[in-house]
Amino acid sequence: MSQIDSLKEQIEKAQVVLAESRENFEKNPENYSARLLLMSMENYLADLFARLDTLTEKK
Repeated sequence: MSQIDSLKEQIEKAQVVLAESRENFEKNPENYSARLLLMSMENYLADLFARLDTLTEKK
């Protein structure tokens, strides 16, 4: 599996967790852990997309 394929797979998984995190945060907006997980997943996904962009630019 290439790095690009691996990143795409990680992005798909992260998007699922992000959707779940967003849903959990909407149910519990005062919960610090829910907010932290949502922010962490958003940042992680942004990092994955940035890495994917970098790899696809090199090709």
